[in-house]
Amino acid sequence: MKNSIVFIFVIFLVFGCKKQSELSKTFNCNTSKLSNLETYSDFKKNFKIQIPTNWKKELYYNEFQSEIFTADTTKQLSETYILDTAFNFGNLEFNEEFYKKTDSILAISNLQKVKAGSLQFKSKPAYWYLVTGTKKGFKYNQFNLMVKLSKETYFTAYSEIYGTDKIDERICESISILDNIEFLQ
Repeated sequence: MKNSIVFIFVIFLVFGCKKQSELSKTFNCNTSKLSNLETYSDFKKNFKIQIPTNWKKELYYNEFQSEIFTADTTKQLSETYILDTAFNFGNLEFNEEFYKKTDSILAISNLQKVKAGSLQFKSKPAYWYLVTGTKKGFKYNQFNLMVKLSKETYFTAYSEIYGTDKIDERICESISILDNIEFLQ
């Protein structure tokens, strides 16, 4: 009997728990508290994302990209975040030119890079960074993720986090949503 209980417990640990992503490990994230999720696809059916049903969603597309903007508008801006996810057509190379251009854009925008790194996201090469600054009179943080999907396509996401409360928790919640994205191409 005791061996059966241990065996069942091991099965639960192996199959019952979702493996933590490299990105969520980087930010020491625990599980997310999001509930009542519904799956949405971008206009061009390139990716699916799970978003709480009570969040506001806006879809946008043009010939170069297809985006989903979302936010929990039931909370104050300083208690939530704005998440923008986009499937892009074009070439993305993580090389010296890319890093210099990114740093230049941040400098022009008066944003300071807090930390950054490269990793595999959904088995694809990715680069992420976290910046801080001031926007619209608020202390502001932005988490960015870029994923090279193919030679001609890439995925971008950013989470705008206003205020100074629960920054890490809001970043981790954003990462939890991103971890559940499904690329259809």
